[in-house]
Amino acid sequence: MSSNHESNSSVENIKSWEIESPSSIEEFDDYSKALDLFNIKSDQDEDIILYEVQKSKINGSVIKRIPILNTKQSKKRKEELEKKRLAQNSNVQQQQQQKQAPTQHKNKPQDIKYRIVILVIIIVAFLILLYVLSQLVISSDTLNAHFSLDHQLKKSSDFSSIA
Repeated sequence: MSSNHESNSSVENIKSWEIESPSSIEEFDDYSKALDLFNIKSDQDEDIILYEVQKSKINGSVIKRIPILNTKQSKKRKEELEKKRLAQNSNVQQQQQQKQAPTQHKNKPQDIKYRIVILVIIIVAFLILLYVLSQLVISSDTLNAHFSLDHQLKKSSDFSSIA
């Protein structure tokens, strides 16, 4: 039964918005119009407050008057938004600079010299490795030739002793 009472009371209420300034009070049925006027007056450095007003549908009396926004809060919010935007812009700029930085460093003469030195070291190491491998192959061929000659001499001596 209490939920019915609450739903009936909300149906009986009319919602509107008021802008209260030191000189006047203006009431709007549309929130966007009230907010637009609030922004205009707050830009003119007036101390104003935006209220949400709930009135009784039956007799038009004010049931609730809730302050939504005032000039000080509005200025703080604008400053905070501006700070966030500046922070985001600076972050974006830093990221762009970081992306551009590696491309700038690749073209430096010092980096090119460093790469050439590494390439020369790799080529020299490769040539040394080829030399060492060729010496191993030559020495193994010499050993094989020596052993095969010794083997051939034994065979020929065996043939000469038989004959």
